[in-house]
Amino acid sequence: MSLGDLLDRFSSKRVLVLGDLMLDEYIFGRATRISQEAPVMVVRQHRTDAVPGGAANVAKNLIALGARTSVVGVVGADHAGETLGEALRTSGIDEVHTVVDRSRPTTRKTRVLADSAHQVLRIDHEDHSSVSPEIEASLLEAILQSVSKVDVVLISDYQKGAVTRRLVKDTIAAAAERGVPVIANAKPNSIGWYRGASLVSLNQPEAAAALGWSELKEEHELQTSSVETGIRAAKQLRSEHGIDHVLVTLGGQGMCTESGWTSPHRVEVFDTAGAGDTTIATVTLGFASVGFQPDVFALAARTAACVVQKVGVAVPTSKDLEEIRATN
Repeated sequence: MSLGDLLDRFSSKRVLVLGDLMLDEYIFGRATRISQEAPVMVVRQHRTDAVPGGAANVAKNLIALGARTSVVGVVGADHAGETLGEALRTSGIDEVHTVVDRSRPTTRKTRVLADSAHQVLRIDHEDHSSVSPEIEASLLEAILQSVSKVDVVLISDYQKGAVTRRLVKDTIAAAAERGVPVIANAKPNSIGWYRGASLVSLNQPEAAAALGWSELKEEHELQTSSVETGIRAAKQLRSEHGIDHVLVTLGGQGMCTESGWTSPHRVEVFDTAGAGDTTIATVTLGFASVGFQPDVFALAARTAACVVQKVGVAVPTSKDLEEIRATN
């Protein structure tokens, strides 16, 4: 199957995204001088922007790839939550289930970029604590109402409190009853929650931390060694945690599963922010379309390459997708 044929299958898929919703704010300006008050850059602001981030950016990627998408998550009772909610409602998402938690702020990342592309500062506004049982129950209710309507569930965990052990366990169980696969971006301390999931993805340092290894963190390693270690990590994580498949992303060295390695698509990199969101969105739709196949990961390498050529958190454009179709 060509990558274009695989892309064409995405438009028939329906996805439910559960995860940590964020607002990504950007302050663009020009670096003018070094401050007299402290040895820091002075950036003269000329515009600002705010776009959905975190699990909300994963949802944007799914829409950009052609899927029908629903979202379940938490926002605070603040201006950022209102901005994020409005952005989600106007982004093409089918259903938005945002539970308002008055005890926490909306997760917000504010980035300062000088001279259009150089990030000089990031400020995070967030609460890492798990949501209360009451908020958890509201999220679960929304999940159970939606899971029977979709072809695949994607859990996008950034450890900002919305994804709890109970939600993961109950979501996997509800999806299994309906024959719906569950794909997840997990974290080292939560991978044990995902027993029974169809596929779980971690990046290089996360996989190392989950296993208590140091090899995956060694930047000076040869590519072959990193790939072999990545495959071994995927196999061991799969075995230890009862997950059907494990994906370990290696950044510029591609990605590994327990069954092999997918090489990266080489391009000039401007900004890696958001590449993981594009990868997991593509893998989710590929898995829902054809299952665990090499073409799925080859396509994910191509779509991720599209977004790293853009400044800031981005999604593949229609032009990007047409270029992929044209070359396969």
